[in-house]
Amino acid sequence: MSPTKGGVSREESRARRRICFFAGTHGNWGGASRVLFTNLRLLDRQRFDPIVLLSGHGPAEALLEELGIEYKIWGPLTEPGNHLNYLRALFRTLFWFKRQKIELVHLNRANAWRPAELLALRISGIPVVTHFHTVNLDRAPCTRWSSAIAAVSNYVAQHSDTQGVPTTVIYNTVDTNRFSNGQDMRSQFGIANDQIVVGFVGQIRKIKGVDDFIGMAKHIAGDHVRFLIAGECRDKKSIDDAFTREELQSRIVEDPRIIYCGYVDNVEDIYRSTDILVVPSRWEEPFGLICIEAGAAGLPVIATRQGGLPEVIEDGITGLIVAAGAVLTMAHQVQKLVEDPKLRAAMGEAARIRVEREFTDKPVRALEDLYVSLLANGN
Repeated sequence: MSPTKGGVSREESRARRRICFFAGTHGNWGGASRVLFTNLRLLDRQRFDPIVLLSGHGPAEALLEELGIEYKIWGPLTEPGNHLNYLRALFRTLFWFKRQKIELVHLNRANAWRPAELLALRISGIPVVTHFHTVNLDRAPCTRWSSAIAAVSNYVAQHSDTQGVPTTVIYNTVDTNRFSNGQDMRSQFGIANDQIVVGFVGQIRKIKGVDDFIGMAKHIAGDHVRFLIAGECRDKKSIDDAFTREELQSRIVEDPRIIYCGYVDNVEDIYRSTDILVVPSRWEEPFGLICIEAGAAGLPVIATRQGGLPEVIEDGITGLIVAAGAVLTMAHQVQKLVEDPKLRAAMGEAARIRVEREFTDKPVRALEDLYVSLLANGN
């Protein structure tokens, strides 16, 4: 049997179902993008033949080439406005999808309104799975035209307006190989190997609780503890609750134990350099991808009881849950883990086992089952 791309024989290739993924991006940044590419990595290529449509040229091209997955630069989805462009996009989609023999489409982002591409799929009768990575309250035709919705948590499923479309909870996935093999960066930050590192990873914004993290650090005793903040400071003109670098530095300057390292591309290196991860979010996190990334790295996580976070963290087993804004309680729980290396290790190991069991292959198999059910129903 002669091989085809991805190590699949031509005979097997003919039996595979052709699935098209609208990535909605051209990079591998942001939780939705990371989850999409992890799902593609774990997708059963003996059963499915994926092709990914990218919004433009970018880093995602190299990643897909590495995975041996076909892709096309499609551009952004075409919303109503210019009637001629809308009609062109409609017919372009009709002809291209027919020529490619696409059987099902996975729309990775639910932020479209009435794109010509989705209207074409509706006309063609091709089933569409729309992925809700966040709570979606927009009553967009795009949602109504979906055959099914994949929600990243029970919280997202219960709080979104799904417009009656059948909804399945499919948790996010993580690449355990990546996050269990980070490089230790402690020496770059002036942190000794025997010091305990408490980490924060995420956007430097009030809704992410970075100011609560800083407040918590000031209640932790001991010169052997360091607090590492990793994430990007943003311009307040674009994000109201963002911290500029100057604002952040003014808040941490009085405590030399708090270190801001900026944005780090290889976030697995931050996890490798950390002993305890804190997720102090004040907003309702849709899922909490950082929690399973940290779990894959064998870290215990202290997180707030917000959104989907309690679905990820087993309180008292893989980490600890506290109320949002409860800085003193958070400090108490961090101090407990700082002082008890055996408890840290036990929770970190439990987190790793839970991630491997619940957040790697299992969600991808559930997603595949959803595809098969839609294809079998002839939607």
